Amino acid sequence: MFDVVINPAAASGRVKKVWLRTIEPIFQAANVDYNVHFSTLEYNIPEIMRDLTSTHEKRNIIVVGGDGTMNLAVNGIVDFENTRIGYIPCGSANDLAKGLHISKDLETCTKQILQGKVHRCMDVGEVVYLNQENILQKEETSEDGYVHHRFNISSGIGFDAHICEEAQISKAKKILNKIYLGKLVYIMTAIRIIASTKRIPSTIIADGKEYAFPALLFSVCMNTKYEGGGFQFCPHAESDDGLLDVCVGNHLSQFDFFRIFPYAYSGKHLKFKGVTEMKAKEIEIKVEKPMWVHTDGEVNCQSTHIQIHLLKEKLQMLN
Repeated sequence: MFDVVINPAAASGRVKKVWLRTIEPIFQAANVDYNVHFSTLEYNIPEIMRDLTSTHEKRNIIVVGGDGTMNLAVNGIVDFENTRIGYIPCGSANDLAKGLHISKDLETCTKQILQGKVHRCMDVGEVVYLNQENILQKEETSEDGYVHHRFNISSGIGFDAHICEEAQISKAKKILNKIYLGKLVYIMTAIRIIASTKRIPSTIIADGKEYAFPALLFSVCMNTKYEGGGFQFCPHAESDDGLLDVCVGNHLSQFDFFRIFPYAYSGKHLKFKGVTEMKAKEIEIKVEKPMWVHTDGEVNCQSTHIQIHLLKEKLQMLN
């Protein structure tokens, strides 16, 4: 039995059409049992996932959508041990699928999932917001009194999160999504806001070792290689090595940005002065002024103090 979880509004409504026209016929031809769960405003994906995974029974759950949909899904999982996830990428960027080498061909991808075999166990990241400001979407606090939010791909503070925040409300993104060019909005936004983005004094603590960055532009912690439509800020990131890869931009001028940024698409930006790479199991970031924070491109608030780590649980992937 498979439970299929779909956000019908994802990719400007394209995901529901892809399910009905392309993916569901594959299920029907394979003669497998499945239940479909469409999210709504009243019953969202995290709630669906919580209900499905809180029974302590083994579940094969297939998520159909983009990177944002998968982020919502992983934040709803209660029981990782009994939950196995298949991911059918139908978003605009599909950075997670690219990082995990999941087939772009929907038929190939779906048929592999329907084999019901776990093909990989993936790390899951988590951000702890030790404070929050300018909250866009309120989230529940955990028992420790802080908001925790999981991620599959990456979490960043500063410029890359600011890009995501601007893109999140962009009318251009909705238009570009309809013509399969949604990732261009990130590049357009970056070019527009780089001149006004402030560089903030910061401290980063990686596995207990402290580093000072007097003019932080951004810091991104990555679990897989790609974000923002294919940029490789941490080209050495592996989704199952138990480590976060971190890229920090410090003392980078507007001129530096235009000189270095294109190299990030191939992961060759690390050779430039002002770009620092590190690996750690736990990262703590303190900045003197609030900066936007993103998880898998989704932005909920600003913060001056966050902690990022990997969960002890792994995500069992069917593809």
